[in-house]
Amino acid sequence: MRVLPFTATILAGIGAAISVPAAAQTESYRVEAYSEQTINLNICNPEVFISVNGDGDTDLDFVIRDSRGNTVHSDFDTTDITFTTLHRRSGVQCENFELEVTNIGGVWNRYEVSMQTTRSDSRASSSDEWNRDVSLVNNTKETIFYIYWSNTGASGWGEDRLGSEILSSGDRWSVTVDDGSGACRYDFKAVTAGGREIERRDVNVCGVFTITFD
Repeated sequence: MRVLPFTATILAGIGAAISVPAAAQTESYRVEAYSEQTINLNICNPEVFISVNGDGDTDLDFVIRDSRGNTVHSDFDTTDITFTTLHRRSGVQCENFELEVTNIGGVWNRYEVSMQTTRSDSRASSSDEWNRDVSLVNNTKETIFYIYWSNTGASGWGEDRLGSEILSSGDRWSVTVDDGSGACRYDFKAVTAGGREIERRDVNVCGVFTITFD
């Protein structure tokens, strides 16, 4: 059984406990015929709407469990679609839910999981008491062409943060690392001109202010 990550990284406006929902974050997955797959849903907001839409080729069954193993949603009808609202447990910054997807059919099914924040923390942004400003230092002897970072619960690196810029040997880049999820722990990856990949995993950007690539 494969366990795949997904994180809710979308927040509504600053300073409002309830505000206009943000755009949905969507990831695509493939579950093989007559098999089961588990997706980790890292929820860092009080209330997140989740929807799952398959490709229509097979019947998918769904079960969602909270961090304590309690079933909070199940769907065993004859479709490959489900939706519900997840509520993060009070007193925690983030809570991990598990979405269990079972393919009942004889062919694989490609489905999309979408999450949309419907209620956010009033302080869940870089303007809260946590300082997420860090300096990324190139301590290699090469130029860094690409830098990526993502919430440790995310399933991919996302876009190159340097864009059209580069980070020369010995230089540093001061930047705010905040995807809006309220999380503090991030993974980083730098790619040098020679193609070398340098990773720094599980960095607490709320407590570490310099990240060095060497």
